[in-house]
Amino acid sequence: MTRVIAAVDNSPAARAVLATAGNLAELFDADLEALHVGDDGDGIAFGAASAAGVRLRKVAGPTVPALVEAAASDDVAALVVGTRRLPVGGRPVGATALEVITSLLKPVVVVPPDAVRRSALQRVLVPLEGTTATALAPKGIIELAQDAEVEVVLVHVHDAATLPSFTDQPQHQARAWGDEFVARYCPWGIGKVDVELRVGRPEEEILAAAEGIDAHLIALAWSQEIDWGRAPVVRALLERGRIPVLLVPVRLVQRGDKRREESWSRWQSSLA
Repeated sequence: MTRVIAAVDNSPAARAVLATAGNLAELFDADLEALHVGDDGDGIAFGAASAAGVRLRKVAGPTVPALVEAAASDDVAALVVGTRRLPVGGRPVGATALEVITSLLKPVVVVPPDAVRRSALQRVLVPLEGTTATALAPKGIIELAQDAEVEVVLVHVHDAATLPSFTDQPQHQARAWGDEFVARYCPWGIGKVDVELRVGRPEEEILAAAEGIDAHLIALAWSQEIDWGRAPVVRALLERGRIPVLLVPVRLVQRGDKRREESWSRWQSSLA
């Protein structure tokens, strides 16, 4: 049976992490597991797990290696972690979450501390850049969401240089361009997903789109590189967003690396 692991600590974010992981487990038709790492006691973590009706598993050792090892198992579909927001100018997520999302070659959901706890996952926003790798990464999520009758909205952001020229019928032409974009980069979503086209800075427009549609989850591909100047969309979502973010490593779907291809195949199989 496929598992979704919720990494819970003794912070107030534990309940939001478990709620998000529970919704994801339902989407994946997977078992939910609550995992606590460390010897600092398990008061809040235990209470959150009990409230969610899940047994808390405790493991010893350094937090990041323990989480990565647990989530690397073939039967784990995703890891869900919480984060603590830092002052402006600091790192975008807490040290533990940052190390996990850049180390684990598997989808990770990052839950902000002020995320709304949802009773069910109803609406997913999927930003697409218009490249094959970034389109393939959330493919399994999109297909599962459709099967579960979860609304999926794709968003693509143009800048001034890439904005198509629409002439006498801009509304119809924009709709046709959107249909062509879905056919090229998300063919499994033809006729099943909504498309939102925006113009501006991607990090700003994706945040606005997520708030505008009241997204319950944002799912996107990323490079697992979050150094200064890299991954501006991911940085913005983690620094300023209030919606859980599912990060799917682009490296998981890249061709030419046997280990990565096998990892991608196993992950897709776990969702079947």
